[in-house]
Amino acid sequence: MIARFEKTGHLGVQPGRGRKSTRSDVVEDVATAIVDQSMDNVIGCSSARTVSRHLGVPYSTVWNVLRKVVHFFPYKIRHNQQLMANDREKRLTFALTFLARVEVDGSWPWKVLWSDEAHFHLSGTVNTHNCRIWDTENPRTFQEIPLHSPKVTVWWGFTATFILGHFFFE
Repeated sequence: MIARFEKTGHLGVQPGRGRKSTRSDVVEDVATAIVDQSMDNVIGCSSARTVSRHLGVPYSTVWNVLRKVVHFFPYKIRHNQQLMANDREKRLTFALTFLARVEVDGSWPWKVLWSDEAHFHLSGTVNTHNCRIWDTENPRTFQEIPLHSPKVTVWWGFTATFILGHFFFE
């Protein structure tokens, strides 16, 4: 190897072919399939794995086409509580009351039992882990869910000194 380098000035390693380019028909098929899949879905979710299985193309190829060629990116849908007309006024009232109490007694927030709850809807709308919207820019999509649908609620509370709960309600 040293003799070859002294004689030729290089090690004799030939450059490889490099990465194979993705065929244009595969790119077109992937782009069409992801758009069609999102149109068929109520929320607009689509899955790179489903497109991969449907077209018989490796998942990594579908992912690379979506990200590097078509410039689509996966965005996660958010769930927000459906806000009613008078909710903004109630929130503003709470914020002003909170600030007024803190001005009177600076330690007041540490004396309050703060609580939170999570609702697990029986229709299965909680799990958005696998729901992605593929698009060129973030659609800022969210799904409003009704406040009073059948669900199981988990509640817990805490203060500055202790944690209370978790309690399950139907």
